[in-house]
Amino acid sequence: MVTLDRKELESPSPLSDEEKVSGPMPKEVSPDASDAELAAFGTVVKFSKAEEAALVRKFDRRIMPLVTILYLSNFIDRTNVGNAKVAGLAKDLHLVGYQYNTGLSVFYIAYALAEIPSNLILKGAGANRWLPVIIMSFGFITFITSWVTSFAGFMVVRILLGISEGGTMPGIAYYLSTQFEVKEYYKRHELVLRIGIFVAASSLSGAFGGLLATGLLKIPQIKHFPHGQWRAIFLVEGLITIALGFLTFFIIPGPPESTNFLNDRERLIATERLRVETAGLNRTEKTDKKLVWRAFTSVNNWLCGLGFLLCNIPTQGISLFMPTLLEGMGYSPIQSQLHSVPPYVVACSWSVFVAYSSYCTGRRGMWVLISAPIGLTGAAILVGTGNRQVDYAGLFLLAMGVFPLGPLFLTWANNNAAPHTTRAVSSAMVVSIGTMGPIVSSWVYLPIDAPKYTTGNSVLVGAFTGLFISTCCLILYNVHENKARAAGRRDYRLDDADDTTIINLGHLHPRFRYTL
Repeated sequence: MVTLDRKELESPSPLSDEEKVSGPMPKEVSPDASDAELAAFGTVVKFSKAEEAALVRKFDRRIMPLVTILYLSNFIDRTNVGNAKVAGLAKDLHLVGYQYNTGLSVFYIAYALAEIPSNLILKGAGANRWLPVIIMSFGFITFITSWVTSFAGFMVVRILLGISEGGTMPGIAYYLSTQFEVKEYYKRHELVLRIGIFVAASSLSGAFGGLLATGLLKIPQIKHFPHGQWRAIFLVEGLITIALGFLTFFIIPGPPESTNFLNDRERLIATERLRVETAGLNRTEKTDKKLVWRAFTSVNNWLCGLGFLLCNIPTQGISLFMPTLLEGMGYSPIQSQLHSVPPYVVACSWSVFVAYSSYCTGRRGMWVLISAPIGLTGAAILVGTGNRQVDYAGLFLLAMGVFPLGPLFLTWANNNAAPHTTRAVSSAMVVSIGTMGPIVSSWVYLPIDAPKYTTGNSVLVGAFTGLFISTCCLILYNVHENKARAAGRRDYRLDDADDTTIINLGHLHPRFRYTL
């Protein structure tokens, strides 16, 4: 076992298990000991690595299925408009010209503006209270979309849907990484796999959404209901989401130190094991404007945000327009819905593989550089060929290459941001910047380019190229900064600093090492 006295415990060391700080090691080390034993309330808490691993598996069984389903519902309710368009939405609402694209754009503008305020509310109210409210809200907006009869109504519901959905993805990421101030669930190196799994739901949503839309379109026209079988998509999916949000109030775990799905010892390990990783840097801090501003001055946040923006152009492009692209290849509306399923299934499998590989290797940028060329190849196929079978194969490569990227950029930013206030703003900031990507993708697939949509697919080629370059720049910056800290060139930040200042240094602390 390893023993730390309180003085050692409180010394800042925000490194993950993979990134050890050089210095004298405790004398007694057991191969089955956790990386440290923690002082809590004046006592020493001893737990083995086996106990910690069992606890993490328990988190996974209880938390991950729930957040995956929540994000699945979020993405289905966001992108089902693409299925509805192929089924007659634009015709029944008398949308002309670029009105459909305008409706897509205003959603993402509202979505981006809502993200940071939503995460700040979540930090104060608690994720177990705020997330169910968000889920029920966008479920209700989806539900009432089935009554829309005009372009004006379409615009209103898309804006309201963007506001209500905006906090979901950054909120879930924050919930997993910095739940209830110092009471986190997962360590930094554990986070990428978990975020990768729940965001993989975005690719699964395409499969489920296509199958669900196919079934719902067979429902007969409802009496005393506006014309259009596509309305059943919003009606049924909205009701399902409302029910899910209501259920979430009762099943989402609260703070680790008081949640009822852990026993007393598990609660203690859950709250204390993170101090091995942070050794005091992630303790509770007041929300301070300086810590908020620090997120906006982080090179990691801006480059991750840029990468997230560029990968969101193809992600949202194929999510919103894959049925349209398939229809342009000559498939019927029903065939378009069904043919959209297999690419999403393959993309989901690859996304989980990449997330697991990133977790095992402790690297984020490397896996971006592996996946991006796959998507680039798929987009280039769509630009350069006119064969339906080859183009359909290109959709598989496009989906495979792009869907793993969002979780990597979001996790990368979370890994390299501290303390909690900064991390809360960072996760929302990166997603907010990334939301500009779907605004672009809303305007690259235009009716005048049908059925080939060469302009839109060419933009995807450029997006993949740009994110590849920006990822290389971020890797080089983090390597340079880690070398500077190892050489002592950032130690001046500790000169004449009091305890509070040192704690609030977060990712600026000389002993903090950026994830690559």
